[in-house]
Amino acid sequence: MNAFLINIGDELTKGEICNTNASYIAQKLTQLGIEVRYILTLPDNLDISKSIIEKNIDRAGIYIFTGGLGGTRDDITRKIIEKSIGISLIVSKEHEKKLEKWYKKRQRGFTDADRSQALYPEGGRILNNNVGLAYGFYIETNNRHIFSLPGVPSEMMDMFDNEVLPILKEKNLFDSAYNIEFLKFSGIPEYTLDREISKIMKNYPDINYGTRSNNGIIRIRLDSKKTNLDKCVDEIKEKLSDNLICIGNYSLEEVAGKLLKERGFTIAVSESCTAGYLAKTITNVSGSSDYFIGGVVSYSNQVKNEVLGVKTSTLEKYGAVSSQTAKEMAKGVKNKLKSDIGLSTTGIAGPTGGTSDKPVGTVYIGWALPDGQYGAIKNYFKGDRETVRIRTVNNALFQLIKILREIG
Repeated sequence: MNAFLINIGDELTKGEICNTNASYIAQKLTQLGIEVRYILTLPDNLDISKSIIEKNIDRAGIYIFTGGLGGTRDDITRKIIEKSIGISLIVSKEHEKKLEKWYKKRQRGFTDADRSQALYPEGGRILNNNVGLAYGFYIETNNRHIFSLPGVPSEMMDMFDNEVLPILKEKNLFDSAYNIEFLKFSGIPEYTLDREISKIMKNYPDINYGTRSNNGIIRIRLDSKKTNLDKCVDEIKEKLSDNLICIGNYSLEEVAGKLLKERGFTIAVSESCTAGYLAKTITNVSGSSDYFIGGVVSYSNQVKNEVLGVKTSTLEKYGAVSSQTAKEMAKGVKNKLKSDIGLSTTGIAGPTGGTSDKPVGTVYIGWALPDGQYGAIKNYFKGDRETVRIRTVNNALFQLIKILREIG
């Protein structure tokens, strides 16, 4: 089975927002063995959208629309689908009452435009919205499965996971024999990783693979409809274990958090160039309070000295951006917050502040461990200010993962 994604909204065609809905749905469908052949972005214009959809209506078995289901003037997706696919819309009295109750409770008038949110295809079904107000719908017609979801990402994702996926399963629309796996790596150039994996993949002609690099993290995707992936994954893991973050589509903070919990360690961070980004990333994980103590944003030398205890002589001799300062920052926050591990970042994110000895992108990551050992690593990251910060955080977490695996 293949799919056609149609994302509707002037905010998309004008470039005001990124099309994250298409990315989310395409990844989910791919993992089910459903091939996404086309992704189409259309404006809030009935004539234009109708014309283009009519020309493409026989290209796939699954059509998923997003956007344009609210009660405002530009929410015309129901009309677009009605006119281009040739279906009749009817009012769900049950959902109309729910909408009217919602508006009255907030002392707002219930207009015809608001009432239109209860329209759905005759012979189809309403898709419930657990996050917002706009209902979606589904209909099977002429051997095509048509889904329409809201454009707000949080609403769309919830509806896709809780309404669309069960229908795909109910209708046997995905390939149960499809195998897919992800592996994530860091600390190795993408071309080097690709070269090594290409050698391994010669032994697995029925497995497809692809690489994607983003801010120092390289994700490998393996997929096959014919071959189990376990042996291939094991071979890659054995060959490239030094640079492996994880098997599976997990984030760095999830992997680091799991290792901290398994080993019973707590961590605190001291940050200069990342300015709290490392702490924020670690606490992206629900339950991170089990191991994350806190952090210090030591942007100035005064804070490094007075709060973290970095020696004045260290700052004067080596500078704030140095291996020595990174080590003392890590030791200082570990002692100050009484954690098992201290992790630090200090560097020059740019675009100003660089010198010939320490150009923009120079970063040091330091650590202090439960047994009293400490260390630091120097990096040089290319990119703008935000990129340098993100790559610093990613590398700090990768160093933490490697350390935790070593000390077991």
